[in-house]
Amino acid sequence: MLRAFGFKRDTTISDDDAAPLILQQAHDFELALQAMDYLLDDRTDEGLLLISGESDSTIKTLANGVIHFLEATLGFEPEVMRKAGEVLGKAETLSARDRTKSQRMKLKTSKNFPPGTEYAVCYAEATLLNALVMLLSESMIESAKALLKLRRAYQTLDELLGLVKDFDRKKKMQGRGVLPLKNESTPSLSSSASSYSTDVPFNLSDDMLKDARLVGMADKVQHMRISRLNGSHIGNTPASERLRVTVGYNSEKVCELEGTDSLDHHYPVNPNSEMSTIDEYIITGTNLCFGILQLVLSLIPPAIGKVLSVVGFKGSRENGLKMIWESVQGRNIHGCIGLLALLVFYDGPFQFTDADFDIPDLFNNEHTLGTNLTNEESGLDLKKTKSLRIMRTESRAFQGLGKPTLLHPGKKLEDALLYARALFPHSALWLLQEARMLASRGRLEESLQLMDSIERDVKMVQVEALLVFDRVMVLMFLHKYERAAQDIPKLLSLNAWSPGLYTYIAASCYVELYRMCKAGLIEDGETLARKDEFAKKAQELLLKVTGLVKSGKKTMPFDKFLLRKMGEYQENVRRYKVDLIDAIGTSPTHELMYFWNGYNRMPEKDLRLAQVLLDYSVSDHSAIPEHENHSMIRSLLQAITLRRLGNIDEGLAILDKKVIKNIIVLQPNVRKEPYKYIHHTEDPWLYPTAMYERALFVWKQIGVDGLETSKEWLVYAQGYADDYELSTRVSMKIKAATDRLEAL
Repeated sequence: MLRAFGFKRDTTISDDDAAPLILQQAHDFELALQAMDYLLDDRTDEGLLLISGESDSTIKTLANGVIHFLEATLGFEPEVMRKAGEVLGKAETLSARDRTKSQRMKLKTSKNFPPGTEYAVCYAEATLLNALVMLLSESMIESAKALLKLRRAYQTLDELLGLVKDFDRKKKMQGRGVLPLKNESTPSLSSSASSYSTDVPFNLSDDMLKDARLVGMADKVQHMRISRLNGSHIGNTPASERLRVTVGYNSEKVCELEGTDSLDHHYPVNPNSEMSTIDEYIITGTNLCFGILQLVLSLIPPAIGKVLSVVGFKGSRENGLKMIWESVQGRNIHGCIGLLALLVFYDGPFQFTDADFDIPDLFNNEHTLGTNLTNEESGLDLKKTKSLRIMRTESRAFQGLGKPTLLHPGKKLEDALLYARALFPHSALWLLQEARMLASRGRLEESLQLMDSIERDVKMVQVEALLVFDRVMVLMFLHKYERAAQDIPKLLSLNAWSPGLYTYIAASCYVELYRMCKAGLIEDGETLARKDEFAKKAQELLLKVTGLVKSGKKTMPFDKFLLRKMGEYQENVRRYKVDLIDAIGTSPTHELMYFWNGYNRMPEKDLRLAQVLLDYSVSDHSAIPEHENHSMIRSLLQAITLRRLGNIDEGLAILDKKVIKNIIVLQPNVRKEPYKYIHHTEDPWLYPTAMYERALFVWKQIGVDGLETSKEWLVYAQGYADDYELSTRVSMKIKAATDRLEAL
């Protein structure tokens, strides 16, 4: 960059020479931020056009990489992931080059950070995102490369965090009058007598102020920044015109922003037009990247976590969340990616917050012991008293009665999402996030209505595919099986992530319709008469699953699960001489629903229907006897539905009698071996999951008095096996619950 302007490698340039370079850089950063916001408004082509034509520009290449990264992580399509990795790899190289150049030239683009800091952020961001793409590829070789990249990103971000903390410390001291305040910006250089520009870290000389091009560039950059902070930079009408008060399909009320208090409440970001573009980028980028890295490291299973800790990785869920929340304060791509990360964490289909392992209701839960007593009356020790205090705080936040917490951000997260919906009105991505938030709160019908409300074409194919998949899941949770199955062909046309799984889902829906017809659970005569049609469709789709799985170029997470299931069904056909439709054991849809958190989201009527449908495999309608492993799956799922219905003791009795006794023997009197596993291989995900759910039953039943017992069951769950089918998914769930209880 600098050599093109005629400067030698080791030359320290003057302020007069540096000013135009600094302003051009700020302009390029603003342009890149604008391009990435076009993506977030489902106008990717406009964004890419804005940054095209300069293949050697670090920030524009990184912006291109971020756009491809978001597309890759939303769709998991191999070609898109390959392209994202390629562009991000180039951004790594360019950012390392430009950081070195800036340091050699002592080109100080910020009054608060050393030369080249912005490119260190670019490097860390490109390296981190590239590593995440490699991990998502699920290739052992790529994963090994990813660990090296993660380490480089971690080291760079650790250095950057020190700089940001130092900046925050100085800022606080300025606020208390300990240090002198920096020069404040002016509305416009051309319209004032000021010699100060927000984006230039020194006062402009008289000669500079006479340079019309320089002054014009300074004003242009400031205008671009203010437009971005106001949300008018991508041509949309003011966000305030669409900013609603609450989430929900029927939520039409737009908040009236008449005063500062109202604005502060509903405006979740904290735009500061007096902060330079480069400083803003450094601070929000560091918080976002290190926050995500900390959060990811905190979620991975202990076995991998121990290996990573040896090479210097340490993750903290609390610190990670705090840093991501800090990044959300920025009105830029970092704030938006941070918000997406938080929405996935709190309300996504996997709910890493482990929402079903929620805080016991300290005010109404009849099973929670001692919570209304004073410390003296209950005899609680100091630790238990502290745990109760934390639980009360979290419970109030969960119920919306207290201040937001890291675990239950409540209205704070809702307001941030509503602002994104208002800021990016063309994007289905943010509508999807609102639908997910509604679903996570059990408002499934509203979630479905919201997803059905899209009238315009969704340009970002990956987002449309996610919308269809989420809608399929919600329809399954509501037992609207035919419509769910009818959505699958659309999903197959949009996304090639796992056609075998998609086809199995559709087949399972038709299996359930067939069973509902046989069991007399469908009252509509026309639908009832289609029993054989449902059976035929189910069988045709099931026969395709194995071929679709084996034809894939790589093994997907559910492939082993699908091949094992199809093997079981085919064996039952041979053994019992029945049609494929009658060779299936425990309800396949209800088994799938567990993996997407369905039981935490079902309304009461659907939980009761789930109980009935799970009983099909032991009813007179079943053509085959129930095998032991299917009996354990059914019992586990029925125990969970009973717990969700409030029948905790009944559910626990079923879980202990039908499942737990078959997988672990407790020997409290044997010091060397206080427990012993009974190992099974038929359904690998089931056994650690059952012990995880056993921990949750204890927690639901007696609350803080069962804290240590719950922890013990989580230890049993984590230790049952090291690597098994769907182990990553199950282990992360166990890890989240363990961290949750350890914090009490």
